[in-house]
Amino acid sequence: MVCDLNPPCELTVKELLPLLRTLIAKELAESHGYTQTRIAKRLGVTQAAVSGYLTQQLTDAEIEPFSSKELREIAKNMASEITMKRFSNADMINNICEICLNLRRGGSICHAHKERIPELEDEKCNICMQLHMSLTDLSDMRRATLSDLTVAVSMIENTPEFAELEPQVLSNIVMALKNAKGVADVAGIPGRLVKIRGKVVSLMDPEFGVSSHLAKLLLRTMGVNPEVRSVINIAYNDSVEDIIKRMGFSCAIFERRPSQRGEEELFDFVEDAFKERNGWVDVVVDSGGVGIEPNAYFFEKNALRLADRIVRVARLVAAKKAQK
Repeated sequence: MVCDLNPPCELTVKELLPLLRTLIAKELAESHGYTQTRIAKRLGVTQAAVSGYLTQQLTDAEIEPFSSKELREIAKNMASEITMKRFSNADMINNICEICLNLRRGGSICHAHKERIPELEDEKCNICMQLHMSLTDLSDMRRATLSDLTVAVSMIENTPEFAELEPQVLSNIVMALKNAKGVADVAGIPGRLVKIRGKVVSLMDPEFGVSSHLAKLLLRTMGVNPEVRSVINIAYNDSVEDIIKRMGFSCAIFERRPSQRGEEELFDFVEDAFKERNGWVDVVVDSGGVGIEPNAYFFEKNALRLADRIVRVARLVAAKKAQK
């Protein structure tokens, strides 16, 4: 058996994209009066490349294996969107990727690929269809995770008392996908939650892969209990300690030795604590040390439940301080 390292992506890069650029450039020039310089800037190519596109006389035969009618219609629509300034750079890339996926799922890229590698037909190849379904499921999960995290952050932002829990290293809240494998599968707040005029806020929307420390910590706990998918860090002090006890949270305390200054020791401790307590610990406290601020890490099954819990903790801590 001969193994072929020519995926369908090669057809997209070498044949589909040059055709689309040519057709879009012609449409922008002929139907919308764009100059070569303007076309080059919008398509992200050189003016010399645009000049080459505009001098080409594409026949239907030259557009094969793609459908001439289909590609011309796509180019016409994209040129119209560009002219009406509805397309950002991200929109353009998203549109191209969607076209590619559609043509790979049983479309002209799929057929052309199987013509060039006949063994794929015999093997009943449906790789692109399976990948698309997996990506769709993953995309839905990512959107749901980001949505939950956005609501959780809003709950925290609307709780003035949380400012009292903000540590010097700043707080963050993260949530992982089910079956998360790495930091890229864990969403958090870029730059963490910051305190501005006595209120904790998020300056950016949640993203995946932006909180290495909390993500790694969470992934270690998920290795013991996959249902634990969210964690937040807050300052640890006597008031927080008292509320943890009052609310009956299961708590494990990591007492650092002078030689233990890295995060790996904390990760090992958290993993062991979850194993020893049948897969669940509400709070892990890092008691800190020289140059290391004490922090409490609260865990939950999702960001919404975690935010609800930490809001209650914040209010109880504030009430306790008000009584003094």
